[in-house]
Amino acid sequence: MEVHKNTTALNRFSIVLALLALNFLVIFFLPEKPMSKLIRISNIEFFFSLGQTLPLFIAIISLFGSYWILTAHSFASIKNRVIRQLIPNIVLPSITVLIFGLMLMETSKGLSWWAIMAVGLVSYSVIIYSEYKVLNPDLSSNTIFSILLISLAHALFMSLVIALRGSVSRIFLLIPAIILSAAFVSYRTIIFRSDGKLKSYWVIIAILITTQFAVALYYLFLSPSQYGLILTCILFLSNALITRIGKGDKSRLFFEPLVMSLFIVLIMFLSKWI
Repeated sequence: MEVHKNTTALNRFSIVLALLALNFLVIFFLPEKPMSKLIRISNIEFFFSLGQTLPLFIAIISLFGSYWILTAHSFASIKNRVIRQLIPNIVLPSITVLIFGLMLMETSKGLSWWAIMAVGLVSYSVIIYSEYKVLNPDLSSNTIFSILLISLAHALFMSLVIALRGSVSRIFLLIPAIILSAAFVSYRTIIFRSDGKLKSYWVIIAILITTQFAVALYYLFLSPSQYGLILTCILFLSNALITRIGKGDKSRLFFEPLVMSLFIVLIMFLSKWI
């Protein structure tokens, strides 16, 4: 039965990956200057084209495709999991596809474009495989799969914050996006690090800490890269400390904050020389 489930998941994965690759190729054949239409809403004017919605469309395909793959897991079928219970497992793969789709839209056609597409498909494959593995309730929370998902979630959070800080000038537009993304990353990180013993107020505390720093750092003279790096480290440290304190584990409590602080200082120092 387990072999049959693995074969089913592999077959579904092959179909979804082929669909994603074909849709990425559509981006390659889009014209350099697609036809766009001027849209006016009150005093706001902007140009819109159907090509701009293509990355979102591909992300939606990956959303439903990821759910289809994960439902082939024996634990998911035995427990009769509905989509609401699998949402945390399908969000990260879909966000990954969306980010790489946006990158492909902005990249000139050439070898670099194909390299980004290959990295995007490999990244999706690694993430969906990890999400498939962590569905097993008997699997320890300290496996390579959970560590990989925590790392990638924070990396995507940093990429999103850097992009938003560089393109959004209004704080009332920036902060809600940071809150939503931080909530998801905190939820996934804490549930892994606490062996599934999640307390809802732990996530709320992590969000509040990150939001306070997001507002304070906004008014400092930081580049988007520095802003995203510091905020990601704060989110990581908040999740780590809250989980340790919540579990009553106070051994080496300040080890991670010290290492991450030194890492931030080192990166910011080296950035002045690069």
